[in-house]
Amino acid sequence: MKRFFVFLSVLCLSSLATAQEAERPASPERLTVIELFTSQGCSSCPPADAALRTMRDRPGVLALSWPVDYWDRLGWEDTFADPYNAQRQAAYNKRLGRGGVFTPQMIFDGRFECVGSRKEEVSEKIQFARTLDRPEYTIGLDKAGDQITLSLPQSIVNATISVRVVWYQADATVEIGDGENRGRRLHYTNVVRDFKMLDDWNGDAVTHEINTAEAPENVTHIAVLLQEEYGHGPIVGAATLSLRD
Repeated sequence: MKRFFVFLSVLCLSSLATAQEAERPASPERLTVIELFTSQGCSSCPPADAALRTMRDRPGVLALSWPVDYWDRLGWEDTFADPYNAQRQAAYNKRLGRGGVFTPQMIFDGRFECVGSRKEEVSEKIQFARTLDRPEYTIGLDKAGDQITLSLPQSIVNATISVRVVWYQADATVEIGDGENRGRRLHYTNVVRDFKMLDDWNGDAVTHEINTAEAPENVTHIAVLLQEEYGHGPIVGAATLSLRD
C-alpha cells in the first residue's frame, strides 16, 4: 500500500438540515457505488484492480476505477489519470478523518473506506453498505439515438445535491513500460475517462439532455451520481446506462 500526503485548502461545508422526514420514490434498483483509487505506477494496485473486476457484475453494484497521478513521479505516467481524481480522493479522506491519500483505496457509497486489496474487508464493507438505511432518489436515464435524457422527478430533499455525470470505459489493458509495474500487462475495469457536473438539484423535477458525442473515445457507459456535501459526501442515488445498447 502506498501513501502520499497532500495539503489542501480548507473546504467550508455548510451544515445540512436533517430534521425534515419525507417520502422518497424508490429506485428500481439501489446501486452501491464502489470507487477504487488506483495507479498504474503502484505495485500494490493490481490485486485491487482484479478485485474490482469481480465486483462489477454483482447485482446492485456500480464499480468505478479512478486512476490517480501522484505516483507518476516513480517513472511511469498513468495513461488514464486525471489530477481531479486525486483531489476527489483527498476530499473524501478529509471528510472521513484520514490524512493524505494512498493506493489502492476503495470508497463505499461515499461513506466509508478500506484498503482495496483486502478482499475479506472489501466484501464485508459491501455487505454493510447494502444494509444501511439511506436516502435514495430515482434517476431516469433513457437513450434515443445520440441523445441521453437524464430525469430527476420531484422529490423532497434535505440538502442540496450535486449531480455528476461520469463517462467510463468497461475494459482496458495497458502495457507498462517503466516504474514499479514495468513489464506487466495490467487490466482495468470501469475506468472513469471523464465527468461533468450539472446544476445542483434541490428536489424540483428536472430534465437534462446529454449528447453521446461528449463522451471520450472508447467510453462504453454513462453513470450519474447524486451526492451530498458538494459532491464528496454520501452518495444518495446512482444509475448507469450502456452506450452500446
